[in-house]
Amino acid sequence: MDDRSFARFGGLAAILLALTSWAAVLAYAALVQPGTSPLGLQIFRFLYALVAFWALFAIVAVYYRVRSVGEAWAFFATLVGVAASVGTMVTAMYEVANLRQNPPLAGASATDPLGIMSFGLTGLWFLVANLLLWRTRTPRVLALLGLVAAADLFAGFVTGLSENRGVVYLTSLIAGAIGGPIYWLWLGRLLRRDA
Repeated sequence: MDDRSFARFGGLAAILLALTSWAAVLAYAALVQPGTSPLGLQIFRFLYALVAFWALFAIVAVYYRVRSVGEAWAFFATLVGVAASVGTMVTAMYEVANLRQNPPLAGASATDPLGIMSFGLTGLWFLVANLLLWRTRTPRVLALLGLVAAADLFAGFVTGLSENRGVVYLTSLIAGAIGGPIYWLWLGRLLRRDA
């Protein structure tokens, strides 16, 4: 096991992250409806946790891609990204376990009530990592897409603070169904190719 094999696996994890994100969006659309069994929401939350799990590997692989243009910032972004991923996994799995015991409740998460992990820290990782990717030989359009994802995540965080569920839903849909998966598919391909 060496750095090259980890970078290749990080690329695969990024691709799996994109596919899992699409599966989560489909599960939510098909299985989560008011007044139905909480099983659909459990499946969605489990897939959401799996997205965060794949992100752990992809984030570290990105660190190896960008550390040459800013070691301290790359390390900072990695710490923030890992914290966001672990926090998102814990939140999602807590909600899976809670749904098994209690009926689903609308509203904020008990473990991430303001979306600091899922929106705030993830957005911060996207911002710093893509500013660093901009300075590498990464395609500019990919880094720009990452910066747009950061703006979308920050918008979701800010509107989450105001409890505007419609805008939070819209930003989640954009990040989870469109921008995020395209970004991770493209980045995953580059990480595997350039390992």
